[in-house]
Amino acid sequence: MLINRERANEVMDRHGLDALVAVTPINIEYLSDYRGPLMRMGRLFYNYALLPRRAEAPAALIVNGIEYHRLARSPDATWMPNIRAYLHPIHKDRRDFDPDVEDPEAVDDVMRWPIRPEGISQSDEAYLSRIEAARGGHAANPLYALKQALRDAGLERAVIGCDDPRIGPWLEEIGMPDVEVRDALNIFREVRMVKSRDELDRLRAAARLNEQAMETVLAALSPGMTFTELQSIYNVEIARGGGRAIYLACGQLVPSQTTDVVVEGHSITFDALCELRGYHGDLGRVAICGEPSAELLQRMRAVEIGCEVAYKMIKPGVTGNAVTTALIDAIHKAGFPGYLFATPHSVGLEHSDHPLPVGPQLPGGQGEFVFLENMVFTIDMPYRELGWGAIHVEDQLRVTATGVEPFTSCDVSLRVKPGRPLSDVGS
Repeated sequence: MLINRERANEVMDRHGLDALVAVTPINIEYLSDYRGPLMRMGRLFYNYALLPRRAEAPAALIVNGIEYHRLARSPDATWMPNIRAYLHPIHKDRRDFDPDVEDPEAVDDVMRWPIRPEGISQSDEAYLSRIEAARGGHAANPLYALKQALRDAGLERAVIGCDDPRIGPWLEEIGMPDVEVRDALNIFREVRMVKSRDELDRLRAAARLNEQAMETVLAALSPGMTFTELQSIYNVEIARGGGRAIYLACGQLVPSQTTDVVVEGHSITFDALCELRGYHGDLGRVAICGEPSAELLQRMRAVEIGCEVAYKMIKPGVTGNAVTTALIDAIHKAGFPGYLFATPHSVGLEHSDHPLPVGPQLPGGQGEFVFLENMVFTIDMPYRELGWGAIHVEDQLRVTATGVEPFTSCDVSLRVKPGRPLSDVGS
């Protein structure tokens, strides 16, 4: 189970919520473990997940009836006991719904696929049984199915947190005027900051895959390669591992010229972000082709020292501000006085998996960033100096009860690759 139920209950109690309703695919998956085809398409309002605060009230997943077959083949696709489905009524002469003569919560006449009895599998039988068991009780659309699920859970007069508050007036329009819906976009992120065991397993795997792909890129790095070639290597390695590359941001500030190829003698930064089974890997490294300058080596060593200081002080309850202040101070004392910026962020189903300012909220409007036990995080450490070059390091770690558990190697040393052989120069 992905959801940290204890954390969810604590956050719901703090915000005075009787339930959470998820609209966005990542939050539906988080609440239910389910990742259906319409969710993968990114379609909003075609699936919902309902998590009541009361343990005895049935949690519910809203799906299209066509997804019954997937659920029959994979009965562990969700832990939620209440599957509420909608099936658009299909008639030979029309494909719309007539509210004057049809009940949107009692759809009976649904599309039936042809059946060849001798080829029926057990999952086919389970699919047909589910369809028949719910006949006359399917909803005409997802919102009416959500209404049914809320009623099943006794939430007709509840305070509900939803990651899309448009649900509120829609529920009122279809006959649930006593349900109060509050914006829970950041409440979901607040819940997700503390990871469950299953989430931690996925995040470890994503971090490992990401670093392996990054090392493959670094092994191939040579002067004259295009950023596109480097990104293609990364994309292929992530795909081979069953993941999805989001980006490999390659950066090189070469004085007096603009280029999209690797130039010898100048640092090149890599920011690698991928996703594996919904969870993110995030990593930053620095390399150079050819001989590094003494200044670059000194600055990279100072950054290493800063990371060591930061990771030693992180534990539950420590603030992000305290960590970044100590980190930057350590880098300055180690001989890199111009270093100026570092920012921690939680990592999970989103790249930044913690409450963020939205709408009219100003920076800092969500309060202090605080490290929590079983939070997975990185510290973004970019540095750009026009006319000189760039640095960016980042590793992925878990906050434990007493410190940190690295998910990546934390080896932020400068990767030095050979320059072009003399025979190639001028060719």
